Amino acid sequence: MVGRGPSNTGPSDFHILEAVPASNGASDPTKRYEISPVDYFSQIRRCRRINDQQSEHFAVVGAYHSHPRGTPEPSETDSAQAFRDFVFLIVGLGGSAGGMQIGAYTLDGETLTPVPLTVVD
Repeated sequence: MVGRGPSNTGPSDFHILEAVPASNGASDPTKRYEISPVDYFSQIRRCRRINDQQSEHFAVVGAYHSHPRGTPEPSETDSAQAFRDFVFLIVGLGGSAGGMQIGAYTLDGETLTPVPLTVVD
């Protein structure tokens, strides 16, 4: 995800401006999702080009993935692979509530902690 943040108003104050699809670079893509390093670095370079042309600062601020048969809560793998200053958005498609559920998290110490998610038009 491309945007701005975190800002000086708070460690979880991210502004996501664009969700960019990325290919799955996991060794077993049927069981895991890992952002392809090629796609990740491509977006970093793209943000740098934009920043060189504009007065604003854009960066890769997060990533999203789905839990097709589960809820949007972080899995053990999500927590183990998390890192600071990044927002992790998880879409759950298989929870008992039915339909799609979305959760956003940042790493706080050793734990992925929920952060408010506000969608604006």
